Amino acid sequence: MKNSLKKIGLATISLSIIFLLTNCGGGTSTNEYLGKLPGIAKKYNEKIDKKEKELKECTDMGKAFKLDNEVKSLEDEADKAIEEYLVNNPLIALPFEQKADYPFTIQEVSVNTKYSSSISRLKLITKVKIDQDIKSKYGGFEKTIFAYVIAVDKEGNSLIKRPGVFSSGFGKQEFKKGMEVELSGSIDGVMNLGKFDKFEFISREEYNKLK
Repeated sequence: MKNSLKKIGLATISLSIIFLLTNCGGGTSTNEYLGKLPGIAKKYNEKIDKKEKELKECTDMGKAFKLDNEVKSLEDEADKAIEEYLVNNPLIALPFEQKADYPFTIQEVSVNTKYSSSISRLKLITKVKIDQDIKSKYGGFEKTIFAYVIAVDKEGNSLIKRPGVFSSGFGKQEFKKGMEVELSGSIDGVMNLGKFDKFEFISREEYNKLK
């Protein structure tokens, strides 16, 4: 009986150690909506920053050349890790709130698979439905429509330094009521999205204040 209790006690201690190691840098942190993406970006950024600091302080030409190559290698490895993660874990139907009064309604936000994201920039795509004909003040229809976004935590604090911009592109198109359109854009600071809760779509005026 004593041996059994001893084994259970040792097993409990081992599991506790594993848990602590995982949550103190041994594993990659996970976000409810973005999964391990912010954690992967953070780990690589930390590695790259450390190497760049060594490079900046290095006075040996040969070692500096080696460190420079190591930085570039880490950057390539990081971007491949992000790309691979998104291929295996598509991030679709991400949470959002439309606060701005656009002439269209945001319907969905997802990570854009047409273009590669990186440890510094997350490529996004949003589907919108046009609520009214969008006319240009110069006559005719607008050639391009825009939306502006920030990423926030549960308390509503922005997690990025500047807002992201979505656009419909610059092709010839008439935006008429009832149409469904895709806007593409991006946000910086992937490593800072560990506490991501949702995207907030803001007005052009608010964007101008924050950019």
